[in-house]
Amino acid sequence: MTELPQWPPDWVEEHALAAEQTIAATDDLALATALRADDRVLISVSWPGGRRYLYVDPVGAEAPRALRAGDEPQDAELRRQLDAMWSQALGLAKQLIDGDLQVGPDGPQPGKKRRWRR
Repeated sequence: MTELPQWPPDWVEEHALAAEQTIAATDDLALATALRADDRVLISVSWPGGRRYLYVDPVGAEAPRALRAGDEPQDAELRRQLDAMWSQALGLAKQLIDGDLQVGPDGPQPGKKRRWRR
């Protein structure tokens, strides 16, 4: 089986990563985040044989992007757990976009709400 990269190469080439952190993990699943040098946030959910990736720009200059690599799990329980963890990843992305959460050197932390311009 081919080892899948922690992050999609196109998303990290020419960018330094900081604050790589595992947010949640089980025996078969892991949810991780990383902060790119340009303040974009990468989110990854991994399982044996596959990964789902999410790219978020908390400032809103770019639309979020997602992709999947590898095979979906065959086990129904693992698929259910994967869907639940992916929902958690999407929730993190929404909080980042809404300004409720930010990723800094110490990982995800409550963010400061962006104020409307006057």
